[in-house]
Amino acid sequence: MNNAKANRQVARLRATLRERESRVQELERRLDALETSTTLQFGRLVAGAARNPRRRGVKLPKELYRLWRKRNVPVSDSGSADGERIQLDRVDRPEDRLLVAAPYVGPVIAGVLGARAAATLAEHAKVIPLYPHDATIVLDTADVDMLVVDAAAGEPGGPWAYLGVPGMYDRDRALNDVRELAAARGLPLVLWGEAPPATLACLPWDATAATPGRLAELLVPAP
Repeated sequence: MNNAKANRQVARLRATLRERESRVQELERRLDALETSTTLQFGRLVAGAARNPRRRGVKLPKELYRLWRKRNVPVSDSGSADGERIQLDRVDRPEDRLLVAAPYVGPVIAGVLGARAAATLAEHAKVIPLYPHDATIVLDTADVDMLVVDAAAGEPGGPWAYLGVPGMYDRDRALNDVRELAAARGLPLVLWGEAPPATLACLPWDATAATPGRLAELLVPAP
């Protein structure tokens, strides 16, 4: 009797697991569609210009024109089987809330950060952490105001451990890629903290900062 009950429970758990895996795959397809949505990209551009009109508003017409030119570029539909239409506006289950973005009013920082810097900046801005394996992907899709690189990000134990240490080419390459992307997007490159290693200090930066107030000053265009 106990064995039969246990078998039924195992069967229910397996069915639940299969259903959850199916939901994860569905959410991944829907997230891919959302990230490539022209409407979403338009909203990000307008929201960014509204948050900082003096600095980002002047770039808005050019960015909107670039988006308009890309409107007919075909996108892969491999994530949608048999022409299935992906619905983006339904929030039927708790997992779907992952796709609902809450608007944020205030500075948004993409950061190559150590734990202390991340905690400090999170008290004054929305922080989007970048990691070596996905830094360019995250930065390319995020609506941020600046890129901040922590002088202490390379301390052992963190995701960017040994950044700035000679010979750690994978970390240096990841940082170089994200710096190039930030420059292409016109985002300020800011070195955060004091006494940075020479391998970071020698790189070209738009500014250095050691206090949240200094970062706020950098977001205000000069008159």
